[in-house]
Amino acid sequence: MKLIHSIPAGAIGLALTLTACSGEAATADSDDMATEEAVDESGEEAAAVEHDTSGYAEDATGGLIDAALIASLNEKLAGFHGDSGRDIHIIAAMSTDGRDIEEVAEEMRAERGADALIYVAGADQALAIVGEGLDEAFTTDAEVAMIAHFEEDELAEGLNSGADALIARLGN
Repeated sequence: MKLIHSIPAGAIGLALTLTACSGEAATADSDDMATEEAVDESGEEAAAVEHDTSGYAEDATGGLIDAALIASLNEKLAGFHGDSGRDIHIIAAMSTDGRDIEEVAEEMRAERGADALIYVAGADQALAIVGEGLDEAFTTDAEVAMIAHFEEDELAEGLNSGADALIARLGN
């Protein structure tokens, strides 16, 4: 069963704004790639295969989020994907442009083929966690934990707590 839930998060916009004002905002490094060696069926080493660790966490705010935070989230989520085969994505945006955040989050999840997705819209002060098999009680608890960090101007901790909650839930 698929449930979608969102909670207004008054501090999200402030957290994004403070991150921008603190001078921590930077551009994302598009060359963040990890290389894995592939082994063919005969056991011989094949050519190195590039594994893209970007794209799990996206800053759609125009650079308001620290590139190091996005890189760290990408590394964590890529590692989880490598271990479990399950995709979790996080998108931080300024607005849904008047659209329902739950619909936007579900659309983004479907486009990416993700098992779960966290969508944060700072200017809208809204947050949604969507995914197959996520019940309302779980998403509410995860969102409340994220918002508690956002209210303390802890954007990184808020996004990481959401990622950690989904990893714990989907990893079981």
